[in-house]
Amino acid sequence: MRVERILDTTVELLEESDVEALTTAAIAKRAHVPIGSVYHYFASREEILAALVERTTTRVDAAVAACLRVDLPRLPWREALEHAIDVSAGIYASDRTYATVWRATRGCAAFRAVVEASDTQLVAQLAALPLLHERLGAERVELVVRSALRIANTFIDWLLDTPDPTQRARITAEMKQALTRYLAPALD
Repeated sequence: MRVERILDTTVELLEESDVEALTTAAIAKRAHVPIGSVYHYFASREEILAALVERTTTRVDAAVAACLRVDLPRLPWREALEHAIDVSAGIYASDRTYATVWRATRGCAAFRAVVEASDTQLVAQLAALPLLHERLGAERVELVVRSALRIANTFIDWLLDTPDPTQRARITAEMKQALTRYLAPALD
């Protein structure tokens, strides 16, 4: 598929040079597609970068939702939450160019739209989990889940800005502690 080729090529180019050097012409040339095809799918370089953000956040959201769907019925909620955080942090860490793309796009409208859509979808998936729905009640579940996600996103932003693995491990531990403390009154 052309869109995937364009996105994969963008990742390749970002692995070779910085985001400021990235152009749609370079992407088209390396992907062996006409420049018009790039603009057919993406109005700008920022939209290509936002699509890369969306690709990674979709992977993370699916993994987090799957972890919690499987773990919450069989594990204490704290362990399920910690596992989901580890999976999330692991995906972000394994995506070599995500932090670069995230830094380059986080101020643009396309990035904000991708993140908001991602958050809305994840909140809906998590709010539907039986344990959360039962313990929080229908009137509170979305608010509590969205608030927890905002807390998590703040820590994820911090992780993405931190290249040192030791410091990233400390930030991940702090994220687990903060989310556990926030959720404990509602879930215990």
